[in-house]
Amino acid sequence: MFKMIVLYSIVSVLFIHGSSAKVAPSYIKTCPGLKSDCLKKTIEDTLPHFAKGIPELGIAPIDPLAEDHVKLILPGGFKVELHNGTMTGLRKCDIESVSYANNEANMLMHCNLTIKGVYKASGRILIVSINGDGDAKIKIKNLKLVAKIKFQDKERDGVIYHEAKDLKIEHEYGDKVIFSLTNLFQGNPELSEAVLQFLNQNWKQIAEEFGQPLVDRLVSIVSKIITKFFTVVPKDELFVD
Repeated sequence: MFKMIVLYSIVSVLFIHGSSAKVAPSYIKTCPGLKSDCLKKTIEDTLPHFAKGIPELGIAPIDPLAEDHVKLILPGGFKVELHNGTMTGLRKCDIESVSYANNEANMLMHCNLTIKGVYKASGRILIVSINGDGDAKIKIKNLKLVAKIKFQDKERDGVIYHEAKDLKIEHEYGDKVIFSLTNLFQGNPELSEAVLQFLNQNWKQIAEEFGQPLVDRLVSIVSKIITKFFTVVPKDELFVD
């Protein structure tokens, strides 16, 4: 449920000029020849700064990444809403590899992420029923993310922009997903605790079976940010052959 992380980090820091940039922030440095080692180092150095957002470009922060209201119907008719949601941890992700060739960026990273909010849920997950609302915190440890983004040139008012036209993201859960959810079964704290224990014991199956709709929602949110970034920064300020 976190593909959005990879996408945003790639578009934010790849291949950008430093002092010569007219639009891009000065803290983002260039990589002559777009060599993989340099791109990896550039992202590692830039991500903590960029995660705060770029207000002058209309780019919102990605750590924390905030979403006021998410409403989903998951497999089996399970309904869940999350209010005042935030996700943190992106700025501390470990970048394993980065490459760019033939108008395509590829990136591999590992992240420890935390999602918080106020939830409301009803329905069945595997063999247990849930009917509750309360505080939610989900920790995802060592999440592996792989992203590919294809770009195409677009000209507007005589200026060339290198826009994202296609993206593919794969994710793989690593060490563990830890659920901390209060009041999973309204008015019954003992049953709520038993259900929570079940969720944590079966974390991998639950994450893999029920996580995809949330992943798709987050990707949609971040795709808008990606589009915004590449429509306001000209290509010649971003890509250095």
